[in-house]
Amino acid sequence: MKKWQAALFMLIVFAAGYSAGIFFSEEEVSREIRVGYQDSKREDVIHFKKIIKNTENQNAVDNIMMIFMAKDRIEEPGVNLDKPDFFIEVLSPKQFTSLIDSRIWFGDDGAVIADRTGESWENVKYYSIPKPAADYLKETIGYKE
Repeated sequence: MKKWQAALFMLIVFAAGYSAGIFFSEEEVSREIRVGYQDSKREDVIHFKKIIKNTENQNAVDNIMMIFMAKDRIEEPGVNLDKPDFFIEVLSPKQFTSLIDSRIWFGDDGAVIADRTGESWENVKYYSIPKPAADYLKETIGYKE
Protein backbone atom coordinates (compact mmCIF):
# COMPACT_ATOMS: atom_id res chain seq x y z
CA MET A 1 0.00 0.00 0.00
CA LYS A 2 2.84 2.41 0.72
CA LYS A 3 4.28 2.06 -2.80
CA TRP A 4 0.91 2.86 -4.26
CA GLN A 5 0.59 6.00 -2.09
CA ALA A 6 4.13 7.13 -2.97
CA ALA A 7 3.43 6.66 -6.70
CA LEU A 8 0.16 8.61 -6.41
CA PHE A 9 1.90 11.39 -4.48
CA MET A 10 4.64 11.66 -7.15
CA LEU A 11 2.02 11.73 -9.91
CA ILE A 12 0.12 14.53 -8.16
CA VAL A 13 3.32 16.55 -7.61
CA PHE A 14 4.34 16.08 -11.26
CA ALA A 15 0.88 17.06 -12.56
CA ALA A 16 0.77 20.13 -10.31
CA GLY A 17 4.26 21.24 -11.39
CA TYR A 18 3.51 20.67 -15.06
CA SER A 19 0.23 22.61 -14.83
CA ALA A 20 1.90 25.48 -12.97
CA GLY A 21 4.66 25.62 -15.59
CA ILE A 22 2.18 25.89 -18.44
CA PHE A 23 0.03 28.42 -16.60
CA PHE A 24 2.83 30.74 -15.46
CA SER A 25 5.24 30.55 -18.40
CA GLU A 26 3.54 32.85 -20.89
CA GLU A 27 5.87 33.57 -23.79
CA GLU A 28 6.74 37.24 -24.18
CA VAL A 29 6.51 38.94 -27.57
CA SER A 30 9.95 39.99 -28.85
CA ARG A 31 8.97 41.10 -32.38
CA GLU A 32 5.77 42.69 -33.59
CA ILE A 33 5.01 43.66 -37.18
CA ARG A 34 2.28 46.25 -37.63
CA VAL A 35 0.64 46.70 -41.01
CA GLY A 36 -1.20 49.97 -41.56
CA TYR A 37 -3.19 51.80 -44.18
CA GLN A 38 -3.73 55.51 -44.69
CA ASP A 39 -7.13 56.93 -43.81
CA SER A 40 -8.99 57.86 -47.00
CA LYS A 41 -10.05 61.24 -45.56
CA ARG A 42 -7.01 62.20 -43.48
CA GLU A 43 -3.55 61.43 -44.85
CA ASP A 44 -1.91 61.94 -41.44
CA VAL A 45 -3.93 59.09 -39.88
CA ILE A 46 -2.72 55.49 -40.21
CA HIS A 47 -4.95 52.58 -39.27
CA PHE A 48 -2.97 49.52 -38.18
CA LYS A 49 -5.32 46.74 -39.25
CA LYS A 50 -3.01 43.75 -38.80
CA ILE A 51 -0.42 42.91 -36.15
CA ILE A 52 1.81 39.85 -36.57
CA LYS A 53 3.56 38.73 -33.38
CA ASN A 54 6.43 36.28 -33.18
CA THR A 55 4.54 34.30 -30.53
CA GLU A 56 1.67 33.74 -32.97
CA ASN A 57 3.44 33.40 -36.33
CA GLN A 58 7.23 33.16 -36.00
CA ASN A 59 7.57 32.01 -39.62
CA ALA A 60 5.92 35.16 -41.02
CA VAL A 61 8.01 37.43 -38.77
CA ASP A 62 11.24 35.70 -39.85
CA ASN A 63 10.34 35.81 -43.55
CA ILE A 64 9.40 39.49 -43.46
CA MET A 65 12.64 40.31 -41.63
CA MET A 66 14.61 38.39 -44.30
CA ILE A 67 12.83 40.34 -47.06
CA PHE A 68 13.90 43.58 -45.42
CA MET A 69 17.48 42.33 -45.02
CA ALA A 70 17.76 41.33 -48.71
CA LYS A 71 16.38 44.50 -50.30
CA ASP A 72 18.41 46.36 -52.98
CA ARG A 73 19.13 50.09 -52.78
CA ILE A 74 17.69 52.29 -55.58
CA GLU A 75 18.05 56.00 -56.28
CA GLU A 76 14.99 56.97 -58.33
CA PRO A 77 11.95 55.10 -57.04
CA GLY A 78 9.25 56.89 -59.03
CA VAL A 79 6.74 56.82 -56.15
CA ASN A 80 4.85 59.44 -54.16
CA LEU A 81 6.19 59.32 -50.59
CA ASP A 82 2.87 60.58 -49.23
CA LYS A 83 0.73 57.88 -50.91
CA PRO A 84 2.10 54.39 -50.14
CA ASP A 85 0.09 51.21 -50.60
CA PHE A 86 0.67 50.39 -46.94
CA PHE A 87 2.90 51.05 -43.93
CA ILE A 88 5.00 48.52 -42.02
CA GLU A 89 6.49 48.97 -38.57
CA VAL A 90 8.64 46.34 -36.90
CA LEU A 91 8.76 46.82 -33.15
CA SER A 92 10.55 45.22 -30.22
CA PRO A 93 7.98 45.45 -27.41
CA LYS A 94 10.45 44.06 -24.86
CA GLN A 95 12.86 46.93 -25.52
CA PHE A 96 10.18 49.54 -26.39
CA THR A 97 12.01 50.16 -29.67
CA SER A 98 10.98 50.67 -33.28
CA LEU A 99 13.30 48.65 -35.52
CA ILE A 100 11.84 49.41 -38.95
CA ASP A 101 9.51 52.18 -40.12
CA SER A 102 8.68 51.74 -43.81
CA ARG A 103 6.27 52.62 -46.56
CA ILE A 104 5.68 50.20 -49.42
CA TRP A 105 4.42 50.50 -53.00
CA PHE A 106 3.66 47.47 -55.16
CA GLY A 107 4.45 47.34 -58.86
CA ASP A 108 4.39 44.79 -61.68
CA ASP A 109 7.98 43.65 -61.08
CA GLY A 110 8.08 43.75 -57.27
CA ALA A 111 7.83 46.53 -54.71
CA VAL A 112 9.54 49.72 -53.59
CA ILE A 113 10.31 50.18 -49.90
CA ALA A 114 11.00 53.57 -48.31
CA ASP A 115 12.85 53.30 -44.99
CA ARG A 116 12.86 56.28 -42.66
CA THR A 117 16.49 56.87 -41.68
CA GLY A 118 16.12 59.91 -39.46
CA GLU A 119 13.71 61.49 -37.03
CA SER A 120 11.21 62.34 -39.76
CA TRP A 121 10.22 61.22 -43.25
CA GLU A 122 12.50 63.89 -44.74
CA ASN A 123 15.39 61.41 -44.40
CA VAL A 124 14.48 58.40 -46.52
CA LYS A 125 16.31 55.65 -48.39
CA TYR A 126 14.59 53.69 -51.13
CA TYR A 127 14.95 49.99 -51.86
CA SER A 128 13.41 47.43 -54.19
CA ILE A 129 12.38 43.84 -53.62
CA PRO A 130 11.65 41.24 -56.32
CA LYS A 131 8.18 40.06 -57.29
CA PRO A 132 8.21 36.80 -55.24
CA ALA A 133 9.03 38.76 -52.07
CA ALA A 134 6.36 41.35 -52.88
CA ASP A 135 3.81 38.59 -53.51
CA TYR A 136 4.70 37.01 -50.15
CA LEU A 137 4.14 40.36 -48.41
CA LYS A 138 0.78 40.80 -50.16
CA GLU A 139 -0.34 37.33 -49.12
CA THR A 140 0.89 37.60 -45.53
CA ILE A 141 -0.63 40.99 -44.81
CA GLY A 142 -3.84 40.36 -46.75
CA TYR A 143 -3.25 43.21 -49.21
CA LYS A 144 -6.12 43.96 -51.59
CA GLU A 145 -5.57 46.25 -54.55
